[in-house]
Amino acid sequence: MDNQSTWRIRIRSLKELNSLKLFLGTFLVYVFFNNGLYWDSASERTRYVQIKAIVEDNVLYIDRFVPTFLRNDMWDLVLAPSGHFYPNKPPGLTFLGVPVLFITKVLGIPYPLDGIILISLTCVFTSATVTLLYLLCVNSLGMSEKTGLLVSSIYGFATFAFPHAVTLYANSFSAFFVLSAVYFLISRNKDEDVKNQMIRYLLSGTLAGYLLLLDYSNVVFFLPFIGYILFRENRRLVFSFILPAILWLLVLLTYHYVCFGSPFVTTYTYAIYPKNAFDWSYSRPLHLGLLRFLLTPRRGLFFYSSVLLFSIPGFILMIRDSQDRKEGILFLSSFLIILFFFAPLAYSSGYVFGSRRLDPVLPLLCIPIGRILTDPRKIFFGEYLQNNSIVKKYGVYAFWTVFSLLTFVSIAVNGLGALTNVHPTNVEYLDYNLRLLFAGQIHSFVWNISPLLGFAIILPAIILISSTLYKVYQKPLSTLNLRSP
Repeated sequence: MDNQSTWRIRIRSLKELNSLKLFLGTFLVYVFFNNGLYWDSASERTRYVQIKAIVEDNVLYIDRFVPTFLRNDMWDLVLAPSGHFYPNKPPGLTFLGVPVLFITKVLGIPYPLDGIILISLTCVFTSATVTLLYLLCVNSLGMSEKTGLLVSSIYGFATFAFPHAVTLYANSFSAFFVLSAVYFLISRNKDEDVKNQMIRYLLSGTLAGYLLLLDYSNVVFFLPFIGYILFRENRRLVFSFILPAILWLLVLLTYHYVCFGSPFVTTYTYAIYPKNAFDWSYSRPLHLGLLRFLLTPRRGLFFYSSVLLFSIPGFILMIRDSQDRKEGILFLSSFLIILFFFAPLAYSSGYVFGSRRLDPVLPLLCIPIGRILTDPRKIFFGEYLQNNSIVKKYGVYAFWTVFSLLTFVSIAVNGLGALTNVHPTNVEYLDYNLRLLFAGQIHSFVWNISPLLGFAIILPAIILISSTLYKVYQKPLSTLNLRSP
């Protein structure tokens, strides 16, 4: 074996090691912020008890939990014509949690520890998304290892994927399945034959299809996904993507039939309090909805994760580049379609930090940030100013100063959300969470059990993440390479 081949194997192993360290560090941080002792929301409690009903009683309905565990959560329940109670959510998250709670039953782990373990192990999906995002950036779009690790860390800690990952909500799982489906869509080899293309699309369609079981609104992702296949590949391959998705749709329709007697109803059809369960009326003016979703303290994306502002010039660069144009359009259209779907809805999205409705597209917003990290002068200063001596000397450092500041602020804000992890219904401002923090209402079960145990978990995670980033950023930041060698 020649020296060049040995060098390539060594570099590949180093990348895998850094990816593993980032994954483990993220997972430990999420476990530390686990909210499993509290079950703050009705959505969490109803899903938890349905998982228990399947594991302990072998039934889908949750009747025996209603008088006790769910006595104050009737607005998140539906009463089927059969007289049984069910959660007013699709069953995708329930199905993912059943194996975990079954293991806790076999091991004899009691409540509430089984809930803590349930969230801890299902958080693996969100943590794995960070690693998958890193692999996606490095392998499929040709970004450098440094860039991949940085945007992965931004997704994991500087967006509200962080506070949502530590609660039993389905949206962070949607992010995992969206990104996984996208990975198989875009990871095409130059010499790939039709058979391998078909396998990729079967895998992508299988992952995308499960989105239907997590949230009904996820159906909108099929428009950009199918459009991407039609404009990039042999159009007949689109059936390889659609077929497994149809199979998951049949699973959802079967669930509807078993629970409600008809495959063509939803889990909201028989809601006890339909106005509180979900308001599908498009009554909000579009411009006000967009403002609320993007800029205001009432769950604004760029308010809670201001570093994501850099995804805007990132999209511009991707779409300008013929090599990444189709992928840039795929990412941008996926974001816009979910944004415009929810913006006009008169819907509050419950007791959560930030807008969980945008969780599925957060990974796709982080990827374009990597496109501007090599030379921000291309997008921020224009062709004429690039040759200016002041821009050459200070432009890159000015960019990294602003970028680092917004990243730090985003991590601090979303870390606060993971610690307190609740908003009041009508006053959804950041200072409310600060008041919770100062009042000692911290929702990390590890910290509340023992601050010493909390440090024992979170410090190794910080060391793992910091050492990984330091290892790949030993050279000056201005020497980042966007494309892998």
